Amino acid sequence: MTEQHPCGAPEGFGGRWGNPDADLSGGFPRLAAQLRVFQDAVAAANPPEDVLAELGDLLAAQTDRLGVYAVDEWHQLFGRVRSVPGRAQTMAPVFTVDEVGTDRVSGRVTLGRFYLGGNGAAHGGVLPLLFDEVLGRLANTGGRPPSRTAYLHVDFRSITPIGPELRVAGWFDREQGRKRYLRASVHHGDVLCAEAEGLFVQLLPGQP
Repeated sequence: MTEQHPCGAPEGFGGRWGNPDADLSGGFPRLAAQLRVFQDAVAAANPPEDVLAELGDLLAAQTDRLGVYAVDEWHQLFGRVRSVPGRAQTMAPVFTVDEVGTDRVSGRVTLGRFYLGGNGAAHGGVLPLLFDEVLGRLANTGGRPPSRTAYLHVDFRSITPIGPELRVAGWFDREQGRKRYLRASVHHGDVLCAEAEGLFVQLLPGQP
């Protein structure tokens, strides 16, 4: 059985990594979204030196301002706001969940200029990052004990374009004891861009 989740990942889709104390009023998700826009703008821009110097100073000042609010891993907001696509982090592309069950998930992703490798194609390292994000979270759904990535094998089948919406699917292949084998694919229309197989191993008691 699946459910529709057009705005973000539901509770339980890799929910172990969420921060239950996160402020969901919109401040941090908005900051993360704006940072993504800024990353794309930096990637696309070639401004004059005075503008670069000014922006560098502004970023340095804001970095110092944020530094006084540093917390430990378990209380940070970055990557832990479960109610928004991408969990309010800016490392991996935003994966918007459309359908999810205990052994399958599907959704959409759009790669901006920040992820450009060259000549309109996504950087080769982006897809493994995306696959690990999607499959790693799926591996920990359905009440399963937490696991970690043991390996991730990616096959690049065709160019993955920057700009258009892409379809992403992930599913369980099989489970053997502590081992969970999952697969995933990325499509642009009817074109298979890349596919992956991952092995995730259930943690032993006491393992972080």
